[in-house]
Amino acid sequence: MNDRLKALLDFYNKDPKDSFTIYGIALEFAALKNYEKAEKFFNTLLTNDPNYVPGYMQFAQMKVELNQIDEAKDFYKRGITAAKKNGDNRSANEMEEFLDDLE
Repeated sequence: MNDRLKALLDFYNKDPKDSFTIYGIALEFAALKNYEKAEKFFNTLLTNDPNYVPGYMQFAQMKVELNQIDEAKDFYKRGITAAKKNGDNRSANEMEEFLDDLE
């Protein structure tokens, strides 16, 4: 486990509802190719904070890397909906482009 992940897990233990911390942990586990733990934290993030747009994009990209294309499409679609709801057109457009590339 790297120092950054250890620090993030310490923060998480102090505040397990902090979306930024959960997102960081998911990204770290994905970077370490520990996809099972990454998925756990992405799911926790999106359950706790369904409007956390970057979580959908990164989770979808991880699913693409794992060749789980249908799941990736689902996360992109959910992310597009969340982005539009938040008025984040740039992220919505970016995810639409990624989604188009998969279809």
